[in-house]
Amino acid sequence: MREMVLNHASLAAGNPYAVVGFLKDVVPGMAQLVEKEVTAKVLRTVRYLAEIPCAPGFSLYDAMEQLRRNGVREEYLFLATMMTKAPLLSDVEADVKHRFLTCEARDLLPEDGKPLLLCALIGGIAIGFPTSMEWDRDRIAVVFDELQGDGTIFSEETEEIDHLARASHAAPIYDRHLERLRVGSSPRELWNNRQAVFPVLVFGSDVEAHLRKVSRLDIVVERLVELNNDAERWRRDGGAMPQWTRKVVNESESVRTDPRFREARRFRSCSGKTELFLWHVRFGQGWRIHLRFDAKRREVEVGYIGPHLPL
Repeated sequence: MREMVLNHASLAAGNPYAVVGFLKDVVPGMAQLVEKEVTAKVLRTVRYLAEIPCAPGFSLYDAMEQLRRNGVREEYLFLATMMTKAPLLSDVEADVKHRFLTCEARDLLPEDGKPLLLCALIGGIAIGFPTSMEWDRDRIAVVFDELQGDGTIFSEETEEIDHLARASHAAPIYDRHLERLRVGSSPRELWNNRQAVFPVLVFGSDVEAHLRKVSRLDIVVERLVELNNDAERWRRDGGAMPQWTRKVVNESESVRTDPRFREARRFRSCSGKTELFLWHVRFGQGWRIHLRFDAKRREVEVGYIGPHLPL
């Protein structure tokens, strides 16, 4: 089940009164997501609540205690019975920890950026305060650099994460949760639902087997949603090729002209015929979705989903 991760960068509210007000508003949203089984009742933080400043001389724990003194019983009890995990990487799976250590968040101080980076990697829900327009939203982008196995740094990688800063943000997060359930929570369900969920995309015959080996199905779904939307716009608006939401690139000339690498990018199309799928989009650490597109039919076909193919 998903976990909540504290957005430390959003906490500086300026005064204790504002901090308590923000906390009182956001906790009912957290409770709704736990009750609806969108997330576990767990909050990951860089430090323990008493060590997290929200205003001069006033910690997140102080704000929680102030709720109790103000008679805000339900919100206080929710926080008091919530499991917290600090430091940030407590009980994180080894592969996630490895990827986390090869990434660096952009535009934020390291201590502020790391929680949001981890949230993106584990598919968590960020919990913050609406202290600025940047944080007063139910969906935010995490931008980071990632060091690949071959030593190449890919700059400005972006993952969208759910962000709860007000109780009202819980509703759109829950709606997205229901959409994920509609898509399917397993590779088999995703494959069986593909035509209903991604009506404009075409899938090659090998993709069903590829999906069974994917660890982060949620990220795959997000990429496929983007590709489906791109394909839909292309059919509607025309053009020589789709206008991609995310960076979709062709293989390098060295890969296209080397018979070994070129043949490694052949997969069965929807008709069962083996075709080249040289264009690709990244997801996760070193994973790819390979595709091809037909300019005459304005059709986008996915042929491979899995680890980076041999170079």
